[in-house]
Amino acid sequence: MSVALSVRLPEVVSQSLDDYASSRSINRSTVVSRALDEWIRLQNHPGIRFVTLVNGERVAALERGPEVWTVAEAWVTADPSNRTVEETAHITGLTVAEVDTALRYYAAFQAEIDAELERLWQAQKDEEAAWERLRSASAR
Repeated sequence: MSVALSVRLPEVVSQSLDDYASSRSINRSTVVSRALDEWIRLQNHPGIRFVTLVNGERVAALERGPEVWTVAEAWVTADPSNRTVEETAHITGLTVAEVDTALRYYAAFQAEIDAELERLWQAQKDEEAAWERLRSASAR
């Protein structure tokens, strides 16, 4: 569901918005909505930043560290009996505070990050299957 919002922008900001949206072939509303969403997330989760991937997707990352999904992956794949912030920090090489920051963000946006993990795991399975097919073909 979308809600209309009327906002007055200075002319220079409006022109910059138009230029940015045009250069990426997206509309102004999409740019403003994404920017506002990221800004609110940043305000609610100090220590998080957003990075742009090669495919243009924007994902959350630690200010001085990896993308949040990498910490979430270490967390969810750990043995539940040994799943602690301290152990995850040890495994990832991050500080306890950094892991805590990433896990707080993960908790707030778990469905989004879990979907990203599923896409990544499926891509790994697909690559492994392709490698196995190539290996089988080479062995003949």
